[in-house]
Amino acid sequence: MNNNKTEEKIREILSSLECILAAHDSCAELVEVKDNRAEINCVGPCVHCDNKCIEEAIKEKLPNIEVILR
Repeated sequence: MNNNKTEEKIREILSSLECILAAHDSCAELVEVKDNRAEINCVGPCVHCDNKCIEEAIKEKLPNIEVILR
């Protein structure tokens, strides 16, 4: 899958998580996809959460992507 399609899919996944993140006063935004790494900027309490729902949601659809949360 090329980077543009990967970016589009990750944006769809993050969009599907918006209501969950908003409920926790958090948000997540795709910063960059390079090779098989996706860098996600996460703001709010979800940054330090051990649940890893953002990473798991992305890996469920794109198992070969390494997710970097910052």
